[in-house]
Amino acid sequence: MKYVAAKATSWLDRLEKFTVVTLCGSIVVLIFMGVLSRFFFHYSIAWSEELARYMFLLGALFGAAAACKTGQHGGIPLLVDKLPPAWQRVTEVIVGICMLVFIGFLAWLSYGTTLRALASGQSSMTTGIPVWVINGGMFMAFSLAFLRTIQGLILGAYRVDKPFVDEHE
Repeated sequence: MKYVAAKATSWLDRLEKFTVVTLCGSIVVLIFMGVLSRFFFHYSIAWSEELARYMFLLGALFGAAAACKTGQHGGIPLLVDKLPPAWQRVTEVIVGICMLVFIGFLAWLSYGTTLRALASGQSSMTTGIPVWVINGGMFMAFSLAFLRTIQGLILGAYRVDKPFVDEHE
């Protein structure tokens, strides 16, 4: 069972990296094309900015989901380090629970907006991409962040006293 879990985690790690790198690289190429098009051909690619915005949003959300596994969230270690060791551990558990509640709430909200966008048939103005596709990507990223936070809590990534080192890196 441990082998299957390790294999699934390794596969998920690679998929996250591929997704984030592909989105970020695509943003660079897309914006570069838009700038060249305006500068040399005096023609603006109207959809490039909107598509780059969607890619940036999804890249940031999937990158944040990947960071949840290793505890690289916006914590306040300077404050937690001042507490006694027992209180540090309590704080870590409370932070983990709060993160799960918050990310779970965001996943639930994005699921609802995805269903509403699907029912409405709305599409974006310049690209024509159905809005439910973008919202569905947000739902997937928040759901992945929820699972990665659980994984990080199990692996001890949120421990203040021991920095987490991912053996797959």
